[in-house]
Amino acid sequence: MNATLVASLISGGIGFLGVFVGSVIVPPIRERFSRRRDARYLAIRVICVLDRYIEDCASVALDSGDEDELGCSVAQKKAPPPPAYPTDINWKSIEHSLMYTLLALPAAAERAANYVAGAGENATAPDYSEYFEERSKQYSSLGLHAHDLTVDLRKRYQIPEIANRECEPVSHMREELRKITERRKKEGISVGKDGAGKDEAIERRFIKGRF
Repeated sequence: MNATLVASLISGGIGFLGVFVGSVIVPPIRERFSRRRDARYLAIRVICVLDRYIEDCASVALDSGDEDELGCSVAQKKAPPPPAYPTDINWKSIEHSLMYTLLALPAAAERAANYVAGAGENATAPDYSEYFEERSKQYSSLGLHAHDLTVDLRKRYQIPEIANRECEPVSHMREELRKITERRKKEGISVGKDGAGKDEAIERRFIKGRF
């Protein structure tokens, strides 16, 4: 075999290898890095939305109302709307189960608002204690669920926790749920581990992907 033929074979082999690497091996690697970058960007944007939502939920959960001129308790904190996620994020960059849990949160917030509205219609004046208790329970549960999601996102994508936060909303919401749970147990009302009634507890386990 002469040198010219050997050189041609080597050149052809190198060319084929280059084409193979460029068309078969490189694209999946590039796509993987791109998806990871998109997922981390999504995590940062969503965490920023949920961190604010958690604080707003805590404010509502701790609001026991003030008396108006008629001596009736009136809420001082406006309930937050369901979290609105950014539109420039790639939902396909994260796991489907995580995507579903995040996207299910706004609908859960709407259902919680309906529970609170129902409690308000049946609450007794002048303190409307049933309303404020249900409001505290619902928004504590929502805030803690949103917190769980931020913990998961931070762990998956190495996002640091907020430093020097003036208040610690999570502990306050946990304490509110604890007090409500204890009070309802004494009254003989069935509650879940998070202070929810039986039907609400089932719904939350479904939202969190436990069913």
